[in-house]
Amino acid sequence: MPRKICQGCQRPINTCLCADYVQLQAPCRVVILQHPTEQKQALATVPILTACLAGVEVWVGEDFAHHEPFQELIQQGQNTGNTVVIFPAENASEWVFPPSSAPSRGIETVVVIDGTWRKAKKIWLSNPQLHLLPCVRLAGLPSSEYRIRQSDVEGTLSTLEAVRYVCEVINPDGDYEPLMKPFRAMIEMQIKKMGDEIFNAHYGSHKE
Repeated sequence: MPRKICQGCQRPINTCLCADYVQLQAPCRVVILQHPTEQKQALATVPILTACLAGVEVWVGEDFAHHEPFQELIQQGQNTGNTVVIFPAENASEWVFPPSSAPSRGIETVVVIDGTWRKAKKIWLSNPQLHLLPCVRLAGLPSSEYRIRQSDVEGTLSTLEAVRYVCEVINPDGDYEPLMKPFRAMIEMQIKKMGDEIFNAHYGSHKE
C-alpha cells in the first residue's frame, strides 16, 4: 500500500512538517541550481525553502548551456553587476557572518548551487558562464546543524542554511532564523525514526 502523502508539504503523513512551516520573504531573488539527484533526496532542504521563503526559484540540471532563463540571468548579471554566485572559488570575495558592514549592497540576485560537494562542483565546472559573475564565499558561520547528512568537506552547509545566512547578510535587519524551525524538525524526526543507536553509529561524531 502506498504511503499517504500530506498535500501541504508533500511528505509522508507521519513526517509532515506543515505545523513547522513559516512564511518569509527573501530580501532578493534567490536562484537555486539543483543537481537532478537532489530531487530524489527525502531529506533535502530545498523543498522547505520553496515552501517557507518567497522569492526562491529552483532550476534543475547539470549543464545549463541551453537553459534560456540561465542565459538571461548571466547576461543581466554582467550588465548590471547585481548578481553573485555563492561558491568558494579561488577568486571569491567573503561575506562574513554576522555582517559588520554592507558588502552585499545592491545585490538583487543570488545564485546558490544545491547538491553534494562533488555534484555542486560539477555544476560549477560544467557552467563556465557562472565564472563571469562575482563569486562569494560565506565566512564566520556556525557549524552546520545538518546532522543526518555527512560531507567530507569541512565547513559545508545545507542549502537551507546557506540561503538563511545569505539573507541575513543582505538584510541585516531581517530575521531569517525561523527557517531553521522546519529544518530542525525534519532532522529530529529522522533521528527519532532511525533510533539513537543507528544515529550514533553513523553520525555520532557530528552530534551536538
